[in-house]
Amino acid sequence: MRISSLFLIALVILMVGCIGQEQTTTPSKFGEIDLKVELHYDKNNQYLARIEVTNIGNKTIRVARPIYFITVKYRLLKGNEELEFMGRVPTYLPLGNESVVDLKPGDSMSTEYRIDLCWWNVTKGEKYRLEVIYDTRGVASKDIDFWRGILKKEFEVEAKESCQSSR
Repeated sequence: MRISSLFLIALVILMVGCIGQEQTTTPSKFGEIDLKVELHYDKNNQYLARIEVTNIGNKTIRVARPIYFITVKYRLLKGNEELEFMGRVPTYLPLGNESVVDLKPGDSMSTEYRIDLCWWNVTKGEKYRLEVIYDTRGVASKDIDFWRGILKKEFEVEAKESCQSSR
């Protein structure tokens, strides 16, 4: 009888201890995020893009940082035809903890990148459709789970100058 009483007391202490502990939540890969992009013409056919990812859901969500040509890509179209990209594309290792952020509801993160229309073969005075794409679907990671999906914004842009072959 004495062993069962000790067992019962130990069980009650254990349960009370667990109830009193603060619970932590693991950020979810499922959630709602929004992509905002502000695009401003700078000079020499270059645009400055401010890219912001915001958690618009009601749970904390882990997202990959907007990283040039890893999670953020660009497409330039003339009508319905995509122009060939001739800019540099980096190689990268799978994303680690430094490349993801846990966003609480309402939180956002942002970064800025320069987009050069001379990465494509553009003609001075012509108008194009630029797509800024946040795409995490095929991004490799070091066993880190984060939101997977694609969001994009479109802009009409104009080649205001001729591109020089040296760029």
